[in-house]
Amino acid sequence: MPESLPDKGDTVIGNDVWIGYGATLMPGVQVGDGAIIGAKSVVTRSVSPYSLLGKNPAKN
Repeated sequence: MPESLPDKGDTVIGNDVWIGYGATLMPGVQVGDGAIIGAKSVVTRSVSPYSLLGKNPAKN
C-alpha cells in the first residue's frame, strides 16, 4: 500500500445545488451553481451549472 494517497484536489459545490439522499461525489469533482444531483447517484466527473444528473455513474 502506498505511503500517501494521490491528491485529487478539493471537491467544490456551487450555490443553490441540490444533492439527493445517498449521492456520492468523488474527490476533485466540481459542481456548478444550480445543479441537481439525483438520489443514490455517483458523480465521477465535474458537473456543469444548472445540469440535472442521475443514475450510477451520474450522467446528464
